[in-house]
Amino acid sequence: MKRQLGVSGNFYPENREELESALKEFLEAAPESPKSRCVIAPHAGYFYSGKTAAFAYKALGKTKSFVILGTCHTGVGSEISVSNTANWVTPLGKTEIDSELRDSLLEILGIEADALAHIGEHSCDVQIPFIQFLFPKAKILPIVVGTQDIGKLEALGNALFEAQKGKSVSVVASGDFSHYIPEKEARKKDLEAIELIEKMDIAGFHSLVTEKQLSICGLAPFTAAMFFAKKLEVTKAKLLKYDTSASTSGDTDRVVGYAAIAFEESINSSFFNPIR
Repeated sequence: MKRQLGVSGNFYPENREELESALKEFLEAAPESPKSRCVIAPHAGYFYSGKTAAFAYKALGKTKSFVILGTCHTGVGSEISVSNTANWVTPLGKTEIDSELRDSLLEILGIEADALAHIGEHSCDVQIPFIQFLFPKAKILPIVVGTQDIGKLEALGNALFEAQKGKSVSVVASGDFSHYIPEKEARKKDLEAIELIEKMDIAGFHSLVTEKQLSICGLAPFTAAMFFAKKLEVTKAKLLKYDTSASTSGDTDRVVGYAAIAFEESINSSFFNPIR
């Protein structure tokens, strides 16, 4: 069974040549970065966030599989919805699911795969063309995260770490920052939250977003990714690029914030795997 992506022609071009051209343009404009196995990338339409997403993907090294932690926008499906299909399809072709990694993760978490949360959900979809373009032989494992419970997000991050042991795996946490507020306010709130991510203050980041009810839709995948990075002995992250939709639309009254962030794994880490 395959999943045909439903956002081509909307979030990104449905024509293969146009999509490849856009990805090439985004990636050529982004600088090279020290390589990471865990990044945060935006998931809006490429017209708005593609340039920012490219900064995150330029920070990823060559990996055999990519776990994509997506935001749940629909409110349906299980709290941790691991894709149960054999492959996903975009205008760039078909990409295989890492079924071995999936089975290991499901066993550790004690849950079953679930397709429901992936129906009509774009947060994992928009990451896949970047992966296909840069790493055409890589497998993927899309996961839509529908819980904000910090204990469950820690369990997911820890389970991902256990499941990937002995394998070549990287994590992309898919989400956007502030939604539909003035740009000045968005930048202030987003950079406050990003500073906590950079410090690897997981509890502080989670508390800030939940207690102040910030409109950061990536809270769940970002938090789970931070717990995964912590198991990799990451002690800091780096903001590679921040932007808002105003750069494209010109509307500074109601913006969405986008960030590319890389978790900096120490070369002295016992878990570091130089798979570049």
